[in-house]
Amino acid sequence: MRVFVALTLPEDTLCDLEAVQARLPRGRPVPSENLHLTLAFLGDQPVDVIEAVHEGLSDLRASPFTVELSQPALFGGARGQALGLEADGGAHLHELHDRVRSRVRGAGARIERRRFRPHVTLARLSGRESPAPLLAALTGTTIGPVLLTQMVLVASVLRPDGAAYDVLAAYPLT
Repeated sequence: MRVFVALTLPEDTLCDLEAVQARLPRGRPVPSENLHLTLAFLGDQPVDVIEAVHEGLSDLRASPFTVELSQPALFGGARGQALGLEADGGAHLHELHDRVRSRVRGAGARIERRRFRPHVTLARLSGRESPAPLLAALTGTTIGPVLLTQMVLVASVLRPDGAAYDVLAAYPLT
């Protein structure tokens, strides 16, 4: 099963992000119910490892904190790109990311080692589309501060029209 750990966004922030998406001249917008801030992408994992990840995250304690969404971000390559807004949550966000990755590894999940670039993906582009007009549409956008109060473990199923997400477990930040 393909899974990831993410922070959910409050309803008012989802509305703000939908307004930003409406300004994009092209690209495939991410549905508002799929907007999130990924802490750790685990990829395909066996069920027993996912259960161990859930156990490890269940007793992880972290306080709510705020992030600011700004600065256009572009990810991907020739097969397609993702466009989003970077998330600045300071040391608290990076510390939570490190703690989640530690718990995930401790549960036996093998995950890629890559630099953490916190962001919220807003749209997807084919490899042939120029991102320049979309990046320009996002320039100067700032949303926040956004109070984050919940972390989730999510299953992701890839479909031709985009990924479908199913929240497997939620972990409040208290």
